[in-house]
Amino acid sequence: MGRGALPAWAPAALLLALAALPAALAANSSGRWWGIVNVASSTNLLTDSKSLQLVLEPSLQLLSRKQRRLIRQNPGILHSVSGGLQSAVRECKWQFRNRRWNCPTASGPHLFGKIVNRGCRETAFIFAITSAGVTHSVARSCSEGSIESCTCDYRRRGPGGPDWHWGGCSDNIDFGRLFGREFVDSGEKGRDLRFLMDLHNNEAGRTTVFSEMRQECKCHGMSGSCTVRTCWMRLPTLRAVGDVLRDRFDGASRVLYGNRGSNRASRAELLRLEPEDPAHKPPSPHDLVYFEKSPNFCTSSGRLGTAGTTGRACNSSSPALDGCELLCCGRGHRTRTQRVTERCNCTFHWCCHVSCRNCTHTRVLHECL
Repeated sequence: MGRGALPAWAPAALLLALAALPAALAANSSGRWWGIVNVASSTNLLTDSKSLQLVLEPSLQLLSRKQRRLIRQNPGILHSVSGGLQSAVRECKWQFRNRRWNCPTASGPHLFGKIVNRGCRETAFIFAITSAGVTHSVARSCSEGSIESCTCDYRRRGPGGPDWHWGGCSDNIDFGRLFGREFVDSGEKGRDLRFLMDLHNNEAGRTTVFSEMRQECKCHGMSGSCTVRTCWMRLPTLRAVGDVLRDRFDGASRVLYGNRGSNRASRAELLRLEPEDPAHKPPSPHDLVYFEKSPNFCTSSGRLGTAGTTGRACNSSSPALDGCELLCCGRGHRTRTQRVTERCNCTFHWCCHVSCRNCTHTRVLHECL
């Protein structure tokens, strides 16, 4: 059997396995698709000669029927979705590394733990950054040729200005947004306030990726001059997206169910969010929204799924959120020293090796009580 070839039983076995999934698993619940976070590094995938992924990965049972169909219809996209989710998790941890809630994760289907059961700010950020991660990764994979059903965005063509024109390979943000909406939002069920909150924050993540797109150009001309430029649209880094979403986390809008008070209002008109404070403006598509107060995250709670801040490293000289006073919730902190040996004074020798010395120094560490 050649490399990449499928055994004769594989297609039939795959279809049988997917068809036999229990209805309870097919009916996806909010955020359940996060359980596929490690699919990108899984070896439980069979690939035929057309690079069509036949999924034999148990975590794919967490997907709804529609989500599995979208994966089958877009060969190559599964790794992109999983990779985008992994990037979103890393970004979440980076953005909140110095806060009481530092985006803890766990293995298994409940990736972000019990916090997502609450309609709080942290849940809003999780939904926004994971949605943004999928859109970002899929749009980039299209331009890299990793997905069979999409390519670069070639719609921008011709003159763009007096000294530049459209060309090159623009990242396919439109395909990324469309697929992200179809895939991520299909996991949301119901018509309650939480349903509206999750859909809004999912869209806010995708909108942020789109709004942060930037034009890149390459110069053409004699002797390096920039007589004419060829330009295309490039995705932002996910770090730039995370920075924007963290700022919106800090300024998130607390909302409630909108109600026009009219029996004649259609169902679509009733399904909308309004600010809890009537003096505030309604949330824009870019804003994050929540309806429930966050826990203080100071102490460990099995019921809330919070680990507390005991043992966390803090900055004794900072008045900000990473400072010992705020991060330790007023409990105080202990200070200890640690001797660290690192490579230093490295020199490159031609050719070809690097020699370094070992330098030992003392590091002062502060930890919350």
